[in-house]
Amino acid sequence: MVTLSMIVKNEEKHLARCLESVKDVVDEIVIVDTGSTDTTLAIAEKYSAKIFHFEWQNNFAVARNKALEHSSGDWILYLDADEQLTEQSKRELRTLTKQKKREAYKCVIKNIDEINNHPSVMTYVRLFPNHPAIRFEGSVHEQIESCLRRNNYKIKDCSVTINHYGYNLPKDALQKKAKRNLELLLQEYSKTPSSYNAFQIGQTYGVLDEKSGAEEYFTTALQDHAMSKEYRSIAYRYLAINHAERQQVSAARELIDKSLACDMEQPLALMAASKIYLRLGDAAKAEMYCKKAFAVNSDFLKGRKKSHENILISEVNICYHGLEVALRSNKKELFNFFYQTLLALTSNRKSGELELFEHLLNNKQIEVEHLPRLGSAITESNMDLIFLLFPNYHYPQIKLGLLNSVNGNFKNNAEYLNTLGALYAEINDHTAAIAFYERSQAIHPDNPSALFYLVSEYLQAGLVEKILTVVNNAEIRFAGNETVLSHLNLLKQKLPQLFN
Repeated sequence: MVTLSMIVKNEEKHLARCLESVKDVVDEIVIVDTGSTDTTLAIAEKYSAKIFHFEWQNNFAVARNKALEHSSGDWILYLDADEQLTEQSKRELRTLTKQKKREAYKCVIKNIDEINNHPSVMTYVRLFPNHPAIRFEGSVHEQIESCLRRNNYKIKDCSVTINHYGYNLPKDALQKKAKRNLELLLQEYSKTPSSYNAFQIGQTYGVLDEKSGAEEYFTTALQDHAMSKEYRSIAYRYLAINHAERQQVSAARELIDKSLACDMEQPLALMAASKIYLRLGDAAKAEMYCKKAFAVNSDFLKGRKKSHENILISEVNICYHGLEVALRSNKKELFNFFYQTLLALTSNRKSGELELFEHLLNNKQIEVEHLPRLGSAITESNMDLIFLLFPNYHYPQIKLGLLNSVNGNFKNNAEYLNTLGALYAEINDHTAAIAFYERSQAIHPDNPSALFYLVSEYLQAGLVEKILTVVNNAEIRFAGNETVLSHLNLLKQKLPQLFN
């Protein structure tokens, strides 16, 4: 007998799809409701669920354990309302639960993310024998695996697959969930300062774009050398990307090498390595890691590989980066591979991404009426490639029109602001150029990219006092960044009349 064990609150949007996916393979549906005010309970009743009311106590494990107390099956399958058992998994689930065993099973969780293009796949214990000693632990990101191991249950992999839609949300909605989780995680960490909790706090700060908090807790988590290789790889990768953004490329290389030493099959880490080595001028390694990212990512997407936790990448996005590597290193064979792959992947897409790329690559003029459509095709995923082509595209007003048509959420991006500043400088509108560089510097003070552009524009405008202020502030902010300080010293040598 199999019990579906769930906790819910206001899940009318998802619950029917979830219950429909399991109704033929579970014998009992137990739902603990923590205060729904919508039609969640009415939907549950249609599926003959046993419903229990429970006052929320800011602790997911406590609520899940309450559901276990009411579950009478020999086996427990636990899902969230925004999850769905795949049709292909039903036969295997029936086979695994035919007899009583002291075994629990890690299922494949596919986190669907069609909005932000950051799908992920992981294996997680979701199917286990029902026993009073087996209980969840942790107020958020609750775990069952540790308890199973302490009670001498074997944990095995299986191919049962669950699609999770909880991350298929706009960024502001994801951050709202992250803020809720952060409060619970920090409370938990104050009581149980484990590396797992520190890692989850680091992840949560990352979602909230609070980089200093993320760095602090990822660094703390990495002090535990027993932490899983996947988590260690993710933490090192995050730190590497942050250092690269601050132009600390040597430190970024050391960190990304550590990330890959922990786990060579993390597509996001492989992509980060490719970008870091490209910036260092090592085209061979940039190409190698980009190809590896594509191959590993494909294996995970097609189910040929499994991982405890792995963030996947849109294959289209890898192709864009591959094309950037090929253009920067003049690798025709690499360009042809990723271009043909991109053509195959985008054959049914209605966006103007490929059209925009081809116009820029071939220096073809874009009609004014097409600017809004093609401008909206610029995304953070293809931005580096698009901007790489800008200097050799001979129509500055067209480039400005494209950038002024991008999505509003894109307009706080440092690379976007710096590119706009450069375009206005190109047409000698130095007032506008300064405005965009200053905005970039204000929003991203730890990113020095706009710093030297600003100095050039201030010099053009004769704003000597502003140059002195910017340089003095930069020397303080980037006191530990040898690369930036070296560039500042060169600048001062070129302009001795200002700094002596």
